[in-house]
Amino acid sequence: MTNANEELIGFMGQFKTFLKNVNNEWSRKTMTGMNYTQFKLLFTLHTSGSLKVSELADILGLTSGAITGIADKLVAEDLISRERANDDRRVVYIELTAKGKDVVDDILESQKETFSSFFNVLPEEDIQHLRRIFTQLLANMDNK
Repeated sequence: MTNANEELIGFMGQFKTFLKNVNNEWSRKTMTGMNYTQFKLLFTLHTSGSLKVSELADILGLTSGAITGIADKLVAEDLISRERANDDRRVVYIELTAKGKDVVDDILESQKETFSSFFNVLPEEDIQHLRRIFTQLLANMDNK
């Protein structure tokens, strides 16, 4: 195995550990009982407005079935609503409710310190490099 491969394998392990720690910290500091994937769905609706299930699945990198399962719980908690399209009953739109918007706003405020604590050890230039690198990696994955 080449040194470059060893470096990449080491990096992947570090990255996996980083994500695990982010998720653990998220769960520890979020008292809503909501996991990060549920929050990402709510946050996506918060920033994008009403979306089709298929659009949410594409944005979040999940299947439509996974979105439906996540949505079931969020609908039961009155955080999102579902509505079928008038012109095509197979198409389902998901929209954030007023309660859902309040929950997203509350979580964003309470997690502000947590999010920044992960990266505040880095200079702004490094954060911009990370954004550029991950944008490039994700774009490359989308083209495969």
